[in-house]
Amino acid sequence: MSHLVIQTDFGTGSLSVNAMHGVCAMVSDDLKVHDGNNDVNQFDVLNASDSLMYVLPYWPKGTVFVSVVDPGVGTKRRSCVAKCKNGQYIVTPDNGTLTYIKEEIGIEEVREIDESVNRLPGSEGVHIFHGRDVYAYCGARLAAGVIDFEGVGPTYPVEEIVEAPYIKPEKLEDGVSGMINEAGEHFGLIGTNIPFSWLEEKGIHYEDDVRVIIENDNTVVLDKVVKHVKSFGYVSVGEPLVFNSEMNTVMFAINQGNATLEYGLGFGPKWKMTIKKV
Repeated sequence: MSHLVIQTDFGTGSLSVNAMHGVCAMVSDDLKVHDGNNDVNQFDVLNASDSLMYVLPYWPKGTVFVSVVDPGVGTKRRSCVAKCKNGQYIVTPDNGTLTYIKEEIGIEEVREIDESVNRLPGSEGVHIFHGRDVYAYCGARLAAGVIDFEGVGPTYPVEEIVEAPYIKPEKLEDGVSGMINEAGEHFGLIGTNIPFSWLEEKGIHYEDDVRVIIENDNTVVLDKVVKHVKSFGYVSVGEPLVFNSEMNTVMFAINQGNATLEYGLGFGPKWKMTIKKV
C-alpha cells in the first residue's frame, strides 16, 4: 500500500477533487490519499510540472502522484503513468506535465493507460472528467496494489513524452539568466529555474550588489540593483533582495513586501530574469 497525492488546477475546495478522493476510497478504504497543489495555474502544464518537482523529493519511494491539468481533456492526447527513476509514479495526461521530471529526475518507463481496464466502470460516456474517471481510478488501483505497473497498459518510448517549451537557464559572460517559474501572490516571491550555485561560479557572492533585469516577452519591465544576501532579514523592510530558494534556485523578493504586486510580475515561458554582478 502506497501514498497517493492529488494535484489539479480545479481550485482548493473543489467538488471535483472531492469526487476524485471518493473514487480512490471506492478502490480501497485503506489507501492513504493526500491533496497536493489544487491551485495549479489553470491549463498551465509547466506550472503543474514545477509543482510536482517541488514536492516529489519529500515523499517516499513508491508514492503515486495523480496530476490533472488537462486542457485537452477528451481528445487524443495520451493518458499515461510514468515510472520515475526515483521509484515514484506520476499519473497524468502526457501533455507537457512531465517536462521537468523527465529532465531533472529522469523517467525510467512510461505506459499508456488502458482505459478498457483502468477506467471507472460506468463512466465510458463521459469525456470531460478523466481526472476522476481515468487518472484517480488508475492511480488508486496502482497505489493500492490492485494492479502492478505492467497492468497500467502498453509501454511507449520515453523519447515520445511531450515536453513543453520553456526558457532554459543559461550562463552568460557577465552573469546568469533563466525563466521565472513562480510569481506568488501571497508573499510575492519571484522564483526562477537558475541554479543558485551558478552565482558563485560567476563570482557573485553574499553581500554583493547585483543587477536584476526582468523581461516579459523581450520587453524589460524591471531593471534594478539589489543586494544578494542569505535571507530576508539581511536587508531593511521594503528593500528587495536576491537569495537562495528552498529549491536551490535563484529567487527575488521584497523583505515583508510583495514583488509580484509591486512590480507587476508574472511567470511562465515569456518571463525571463537575468542576474549580473555590479
